[in-house]
Amino acid sequence: MRILLTVIIACLLLPYISEAQTQRSGRTGAPRVETYRSVAIDARGSLVITTTDQKTIVVPKEGEQSSFSAPIVSSAGTAVGAQAEFPNCCTSYDIPLQLVIYANGKVHRFTGIGLPIFQWHFADGGTRVAFGQEPVHFGCSIHYELRDIQSERLIESADIPEPCGQIPDPPVVTIPKWVTDLNSDRK
Repeated sequence: MRILLTVIIACLLLPYISEAQTQRSGRTGAPRVETYRSVAIDARGSLVITTTDQKTIVVPKEGEQSSFSAPIVSSAGTAVGAQAEFPNCCTSYDIPLQLVIYANGKVHRFTGIGLPIFQWHFADGGTRVAFGQEPVHFGCSIHYELRDIQSERLIESADIPEPCGQIPDPPVVTIPKWVTDLNSDRK
């Protein structure tokens, strides 16, 4: 009888003991998100990322890519990004045709509509990326995209007219807040 009573009491207290141990150990059951401390470009032109756990990750150039430019770590440390530069037939300089983001163990290469990506930044602490694309010369509008990094899903896009030779007074359009944020944080 005494053993049965001890087993019943232990079974009743077990959830409370288990919860206290989980809180004390800091485990919440949520998947661990890889975080990044720094990023640089090595002598071969690859991105070299250092995690907060001191692990080194190398993201090499791909295909005809000539270089990466100005890599940064997101404010929350959950993503790293850089423009990927490619040779261009019609300019004396390479142009950024891809935005390369490394997050949670995966490389994401964004190309949008295929125009150069001259401006970009992380949004929502590094879970999304916003970027603007336009021709190298003589563009009359800038195409913007807001994308989820992990799924690469397009969340929203906007085409904002700019004054140009063909359209000196473009129509006024409503500019989404995420585009305004991107333009105020020019890269």
